[in-house]
Amino acid sequence: MAPGVTFWDAGEFIAAAHVFGVPHPPGTPLFVAAGHVWILILGGALGVARASNLLSAACTAVAGGVTGWIITRDTEHVPGAAWGGLSGVLCAGLATSIWANATETEVYAVSLLHVALMLGCALRATDGRPGADGRWLLCTAYLIALAPAVHLSALVGAPAAILLASRRKEGAWCVDRALLLTGVLVASAGIGRMSWTLVLLGALLAGTSAMLRRRELPRFPRSFSPVIGVIALVAIAASALLILLLRARHDPAVNQGNPDTVAALADVVARRQYDVAGLWPRQAPLWLQAVNIAQYVDWQFAFAWGRGIFTTPIRLCVALFFLALAVTGWRALRRDARHVAEAFGVLVLCGSLGVGVYLNFKAGASIGYGFVPAEAHEARERDYFFVLAFWGWGVFAGYGAMELLRRRKWPAWLAMGAAVVPLLGNWSANDRARGDQAWVPRQMAMAFLQSAPSNAMLFVAGDNDTYPLWYLQHVEGVRRDVTPVTMPLLPAAWYRAEIARRTGLRWPDSAYVEGARWSHEEQAALIARAARAAGRPVAVSVALGARERSLLGAAWRLHGVVYVSNAPPNGSREPPTIDAAAVPGVPALPLVRRLESRLPDDVTGMMLGLLECRRLAGLSEGPSAVRDSLEVRCNLR
Repeated sequence: MAPGVTFWDAGEFIAAAHVFGVPHPPGTPLFVAAGHVWILILGGALGVARASNLLSAACTAVAGGVTGWIITRDTEHVPGAAWGGLSGVLCAGLATSIWANATETEVYAVSLLHVALMLGCALRATDGRPGADGRWLLCTAYLIALAPAVHLSALVGAPAAILLASRRKEGAWCVDRALLLTGVLVASAGIGRMSWTLVLLGALLAGTSAMLRRRELPRFPRSFSPVIGVIALVAIAASALLILLLRARHDPAVNQGNPDTVAALADVVARRQYDVAGLWPRQAPLWLQAVNIAQYVDWQFAFAWGRGIFTTPIRLCVALFFLALAVTGWRALRRDARHVAEAFGVLVLCGSLGVGVYLNFKAGASIGYGFVPAEAHEARERDYFFVLAFWGWGVFAGYGAMELLRRRKWPAWLAMGAAVVPLLGNWSANDRARGDQAWVPRQMAMAFLQSAPSNAMLFVAGDNDTYPLWYLQHVEGVRRDVTPVTMPLLPAAWYRAEIARRTGLRWPDSAYVEGARWSHEEQAALIARAARAAGRPVAVSVALGARERSLLGAAWRLHGVVYVSNAPPNGSREPPTIDAAAVPGVPALPLVRRLESRLPDDVTGMMLGLLECRRLAGLSEGPSAVRDSLEVRCNLR
């Protein structure tokens, strides 16, 4: 587990949980609330970041326990089934995408636990106990309805839960249950997308289930009571989204989207800030999207045995071996507990093909170059969206290992050997406790903040030079005088209003800025102009391009890992002056570079390279391979 903050979204989530704020859309209010309580309990003893990371590990572990219980509950009559269940959840938890989410602060670990609890409640609803079955059915409906407040990805597991709850152990189907829970699913999806059409369609499906019940229970209150109960539970679950509205009105330090009105709340929950793709047209060819999923499959059980994102014969063989194990496990579990096997089969299908079709991704961040334009790629790898499919795959593979041993009449506990493969094949890639992953994110954030002048407006390039800064400022209280301005967020009106509200700066909504090509460049130039007029220094991250930097100022000086402007923009792009002065908080060079395999979207090496920008001060003038490389990396020109 990471001992502190990591790159990408973790810094934002830790800060949001600490201040009980609003992270990026869709806001994930229950995830933030759970993280806030968890930090209140353990943060004092472990530290905020370590405690927050532990929540992900604990949720993944409990999800494994619940999943193991689901597998073994109806296979007690099968010799060795318990070992198959244990092997299955270990294989699932050790898959690269799931293991990576379990060792840092990330919403997908909590979403995984939510789905496991959803499936567990659905299974209990088929016990055949009058009264109790109905209560577990309502609990299943409530967890489905609660998914948008946790994360919309949890709804991917709802079809598996519906299948599990709608089929009794003897094989009989309960169509009224299927319609009731499907109605809840459709209504919950409507709440997550802020679509009244879907909400009303879901209510219609739930009402149809009551009409079917009237054949057995003709009296009105008894036939409609489940529907009435479900409507009440959906309303209660949806009310959890009001956490965003209430907290935004207190303007916490992390307040993305500022959902302080009902309209703004709807925009945040529905992710209207982003250009959410529809089902058609496809953002990438279908075959390329399928190849992208296959690439993520290749990464799961022996990532460290490849060449980073590129496969090797041994890694490919491991992936094919686990696919064969999964087929064997599916067939064996279907024989031993058919309803459980079919539910996990639906989970795999919905979590792979279903997610791929619905989300309609662009080309993956590491695939399709040469024939797909650079802007038609995702900003990062999206393998984490497919974790439920990989979870079900691991479960089947572990059970398949037990089945092979059972056929040969070998000890069932040897099935645990299947989990050894991903343990060894993924360890060095997923281990965040050692190496530069353990310290670089925090150190980079410290370097940016310490390099900035007092009271500076610091313009940064994106997630990885923004969120760790937020963590340091709002959790550890470091350099709160510096105001980070994230360039990609500037087109959002709420973000510009937040900067104005918290800094007191004022600038026109729009004005001509020579050289600006995009709205965020225009807004950044106007903010820099207002900051300079107010006597605040203007600085930019070394990750920001030279052209964008030229719009914000001139006479730049490299100080640590930021460029500091000493004059208003004048249209020139003269190279910045290199300042050799030591900056407190920026580590001394040379730096030790690690050699082990990295996760697919690990940017540690790239960000670590930015710390080397200070080497420019010690290099002689004139062209050289080292100097040219550093100048390009540090956007000096």
